[in-house]
Formats: sequence, structure tokens, C-alpha cells
Amino acid sequence: MSCNATLTPTPEQLNHEIRMFLTARRGRTLTSAERGVYERLRAEWLAAGRRARYVTATRPARPSACGARTVSE
Repeated sequence: MSCNATLTPTPEQLNHEIRMFLTARRGRTLTSAERGVYERLRAEWLAAGRRARYVTATRPARPSACGARTVSE
């Protein structure tokens, strides 16, 4: 199993995905289906930001074997 198999996307990763999505559609209005994709990505981005702030505020992080930061036990 890879190190990223259980990780949720970070706010930064989702921000990048949103920017790429919108850049590919620059200069025109989003279709209703595209708007739905954008709204889902934005909701995931907001939730990821809240998770990151909650984890940072409640527990100190330590490096994992994968190099990512994990919550201390």
C-alpha cells in the first residue's frame, strides 16, 4: 500500500485542482454540470481547510514514515 492511499487531499492540492479546472474553462461561463464540479471541489477545499486548522489547533504533528505530517498519538 502506498503512503498516500489513506490521505485526503490537502487544501493546497484542492486549490491547485480548482485553479486548473477553472483555467481550462477561462473566458466562458461554466455549464451547469461544470458548476456542480466546481461547487463540489470548493466544498472539499473548505472542509480540508477546516480539518487542517482543527488538527493543527488540537494536536501537535510529527513526521510520518512517508514524510507527511501526521497527528501525534
